[in-house]
Amino acid sequence: MTFLVKVRVNIKTMMEFGQKLQKGELDRSCIKGETYCIKDDPAVGYSIWEAKTREEFDEKFNPWKQYYEETEVTEVISPGEAMKLLLSKI
Repeated sequence: MTFLVKVRVNIKTMMEFGQKLQKGELDRSCIKGETYCIKDDPAVGYSIWEAKTREEFDEKFNPWKQYYEETEVTEVISPGEAMKLLLSKI
C-alpha cells in the first residue's frame, strides 16, 4: 500500500524532532524519497510512505505524530493503476 502523507510540523517540538532524525531514532524504512515542503508555508510537508498493510504503516508512523500539529494520510495508487480504473469506467 502507498500513502501520501501531509503533515504540519509542530514548531515547539521541531528541535527535538530534528535531533531524533539526525540520530536515526525514527524509523524511515517506509518513507520513499524525501519529504517536500510548501515554499510559502515550510511547516507543511508531503511524503510518500509504503507499507504492506495499513496496520504496518500506522505502527511505523505513530512515533512521528508527536512532532506534528496536523496529519493527513491518503492511500494513493500509481498512474498505471489509475489509468486501469479510469478505463474500466468507460
